[in-house]
Amino acid sequence: MRFHRPIFFLFVLGVLLPTGFANAADPLTIDADSQYRFAQSSLDAGAFDEAIAEFNRFIHFFPDDPRIPRARFQTGIAHYRAGRYPAAAAVFDRQTRNYEGLPLQNEAYFMLSRSHADQGRIEQAILDLHNLTAVAADVDVIDRARYEQGWLHVQQGQWQQADRAFDAITSANRNGYRIADLRQSLAAHDAIPTKSPTLAGTLSIVPGGGQLYCNRYRDALTAFLVNAGLILAAWEAFDNDLPALGGVITFVEFGFYAGNIYGAVSSAHKFNRDRVDAFKSHLNGNRPMPLSLAPAPGGAALLLSFDF
Repeated sequence: MRFHRPIFFLFVLGVLLPTGFANAADPLTIDADSQYRFAQSSLDAGAFDEAIAEFNRFIHFFPDDPRIPRARFQTGIAHYRAGRYPAAAAVFDRQTRNYEGLPLQNEAYFMLSRSHADQGRIEQAILDLHNLTAVAADVDVIDRARYEQGWLHVQQGQWQQADRAFDAITSANRNGYRIADLRQSLAAHDAIPTKSPTLAGTLSIVPGGGQLYCNRYRDALTAFLVNAGLILAAWEAFDNDLPALGGVITFVEFGFYAGNIYGAVSSAHKFNRDRVDAFKSHLNGNRPMPLSLAPAPGGAALLLSFDF
């Protein structure tokens, strides 16, 4: 059978168009539960930018949903896990002011403190926790804030401030945080061995003396031999009426001699830093696994965090 082309075209068009128009007219619908689950699955998968976009879409399309505060919180978590600490801090800071009295406000304060701490703004992080203790009504939350304050002071090497923060924890939570063992270990900070950078530099008047004082025996021997060799070479050059050569060697020796003093002072600082870091590591042995509860849809989420 042969069809005339225009008639055949109209026949095909008449068959296909109604189906096409029907599909195009079908609305694309999303529901709140599906959208939230999709945003959360993106966050769990580590697709942080996608998670932020999907949580924001949830906030836009379902502004009356009771999970809106949690969705905003999760955008901050996504920024934090992506290492964008200033952006995370901005989200959590808004939540500390916008959700006063809600359980999520407490977690926002904790995450705000961590976001500042990871930027190196330790004093601000401590202040965030101090602000939380002023507004929180739950004793457990206040004790947790004091505990984290104490560890921030430890990070700064502020031993007495750390001890005061730990000691302020109420008796109901002292065993859970192992406060007795922690304060006993913390009291040993006076016994941390130290080296005086000033004394190390002074002893380096004799090349290698400062390094020897800092227990860097190989460096001490190297500094002594190099400087002694250059001094002897300069002496021999001048003694043999070679002032130009002697001047060059003296100039080179001056650099090595100054480096010997600088190296000794640096060695003292490194010695002290290493001993403090070792003491902090010892204190961390008294730190229980940091678990906390945060509100989540249909219940609560158990949060586990580690400091590296």
